[in-house]
Amino acid sequence: MRTLNHSVIVPVLNGARYVRECLDSILLQLGVEDELIVVDNGSTDGTQALVKAYGDGRVVLLHQQSRGTAAARNAGLRWARGRYVSFQDHDDLWPEGRQAKLLSAIVTTAGANAAHGRQRVIFDGTPIAEHYAGMDGNYVFHHSIVSGMFERSLLDRVGHLDETMGLVADVDYLVRLRQAGMIAALCDADVHIRRRHSHNSSSVSPATIRGDTLQIMRRNILRLRGSK
Repeated sequence: MRTLNHSVIVPVLNGARYVRECLDSILLQLGVEDELIVVDNGSTDGTQALVKAYGDGRVVLLHQQSRGTAAARNAGLRWARGRYVSFQDHDDLWPEGRQAKLLSAIVTTAGANAAHGRQRVIFDGTPIAEHYAGMDGNYVFHHSIVSGMFERSLLDRVGHLDETMGLVADVDYLVRLRQAGMIAALCDADVHIRRRHSHNSSSVSPATIRGDTLQIMRRNILRLRGSK
């Protein structure tokens, strides 16, 4: 099977309101040797029809029952053929020049096998939340894979995201990538626009997030002990 340059993986569940704007911002930055993998997680709102309407050979639409974002990203990883892999959420956007800047950071940084940049946050019909407003213009790579680009060889070392980890699967995955030797170049650019709205899947209580974070810490300790 021929290896492509970039694979972008976008899970979506009932994303008809935002998915076209998201995919447009990605396709503008992909070349003919790239692929955009949209993993539909059981949408019932016309999302599939919107994606199929592109008629673009770079767009791949996969289907699965709703099993969560991590499972959808794993389905995309099983399909992906790119040397470099990026992840995106269906309701977010890519700033202009995102891919070129991240790729440049990887290839110009000695030993780098990943890169990450800054995140911007916009509030769409929802009150400004202090926690997310504080992320605007900052680096958030410690808890979000969507602000990065990764060499596929690095991801292959780690395997798939843990589908039992819920909303903090990203954090757990980044911990595992670091343990596997990830060297992430810092890209001095805005590379991701996070859209906050009333239906974000990450709108959960701080107590839930704290509990999930403690689970990551316990798993990390057990992995470190097992490696000795």
